[in-house]
Amino acid sequence: MRRFGKAMAALAVAACTLFGGVATANADENYYEGDLGSTKVGTPAVSDVGAHTANVSFDYQIDPSILPKVQSVCFAVEVMRVTSIKPIKDPQFGGSPSYSLTSCSGGTSDGNLTSGSYQSIFGTKTWPVKMGEDVQSYATGQMFSSYDTDMWNHAASGTVQMPVIGLQSNTTYGNTDGFPDAGDYTTTWWKLMAKTQDVCKLADPTGASLACSNAYDQPVDVRSLYAGMRIVLKDGSAINFGQTAKPISDFTTKAEPTATPAEALPSKTDAKLDVANGHAEPGQTARVYVNNLKAEAKAKADANSLFWNAYIYSEPQALTGPNGSPFVQVQKEASTGKYYFDAVIPAGLPTGEHKISVQDENGTVQAWTPVTVGDAPAQTVDKSKLTAAVDAAGKLAEKDYTTDSWTPFAKALADAKAVAAKQDASQADVDAAVKALADAQAGLKKAETVPSKPVEPSKPDNGGNNKPSNNKPSNNNKPANDKPAADDKKSESKNDEQSDLAKTGASVIGVAGILALLVVLATGLLVAGKARR
Repeated sequence: MRRFGKAMAALAVAACTLFGGVATANADENYYEGDLGSTKVGTPAVSDVGAHTANVSFDYQIDPSILPKVQSVCFAVEVMRVTSIKPIKDPQFGGSPSYSLTSCSGGTSDGNLTSGSYQSIFGTKTWPVKMGEDVQSYATGQMFSSYDTDMWNHAASGTVQMPVIGLQSNTTYGNTDGFPDAGDYTTTWWKLMAKTQDVCKLADPTGASLACSNAYDQPVDVRSLYAGMRIVLKDGSAINFGQTAKPISDFTTKAEPTATPAEALPSKTDAKLDVANGHAEPGQTARVYVNNLKAEAKAKADANSLFWNAYIYSEPQALTGPNGSPFVQVQKEASTGKYYFDAVIPAGLPTGEHKISVQDENGTVQAWTPVTVGDAPAQTVDKSKLTAAVDAAGKLAEKDYTTDSWTPFAKALADAKAVAAKQDASQADVDAAVKALADAQAGLKKAETVPSKPVEPSKPDNGGNNKPSNNKPSNNNKPANDKPAADDKKSESKNDEQSDLAKTGASVIGVAGILALLVVLATGLLVAGKARR
């Protein structure tokens, strides 16, 4: 997460060591003085310049011999723009101007910015420029650093994009009063000391230092703008920001934007805005969702570098961010993945119907939406899904499901019917009832049905297929050493005879019947013959 350092405090506590009248400023007590090798920052590039914002990108590289020793890397942009200096005395100083006051500590994180802290960090202010504890002059202007200690991914090289906010509109930022022979970086402290000397000379051409105390504020143009990195090694030493920093080319911010008139708002835009319930309260922060963002805009929002200007109509007024910024920042909502911006609705805005619009840094309207400010409109509650769910659930039969699963379902159904019948039920109540009923219905378990056993047809004792069984009884239940008794053998023989007889079936019975009939007939004939005699 980015943090913004307060330059006024940094300058006041700058550690200065005097060597025979020569002072050097060093913000790192354990300053790394080894060979940097290929450790460097490439030439920074500036893009998306608006009235109050710009994006700075640069490549970086860490030498392979240093990389294993690195504990942390902080990427930073250092900004200074001083418009006047009031000298107190003519400073006598010297030494190397390559040290930086950017220590990547303290300040305020971007997520904790408020209206008051925004002005304190980025607004115009006056601060003392000291050598040790001795005030040399007072400088008026802007001075801050934006740094990020979480961006490094432990890679030896890469590209960094640093959004810079807090710039003033229609203003030039860049570098002046540098020392080309000192390398790429000239510390802001050094620049202010040098300019203080120049002002003193203008105030008193004779060079008497006491005349500086009588000098009034003098208009100046002292600018400093660098991008670089500060590397902390595992042994506690640090490669100072000034050792890697590269100057950022001059650029001028755009003029304060103006709102597109209400009648000129386009009837159709690619992006769409959506305010929750279409309602906002005066003096409160409204969250406005941005749908259908183009891929390029999404990439900038993901990098926390998409800044737009927002307005509210009927008479257009500029909206500020909740951190006091004169712009809004489009970001991605972590919980939903949706893109949005937060804006403060003016406290004195009349209640009623309004519009909210957003414009990019070029003044192009990206989207707009109606919004009701003030009394919350009566909400229209949609119960259609609940009614359909209740109707469908009412067609289920309790007998088809287990008792354990039917009980919670029956309760959810009863609750859903109650919400459906409730006149003042909110949409949240309705949606919750729909979900509860759906969950309970999904938990229903079918009851197990036990089918009745079919009645088997009776079987003849002699086995199946109307044939007598041919199987002999098993001896498995008899002791292994037992021998069959004589009676048993007779019984078996008899059984065998019966079995052999049974094998003839009905044919045997038929023959016996015929024989019996013949015997009867023969007997009858004999009797009749005797009678005739």
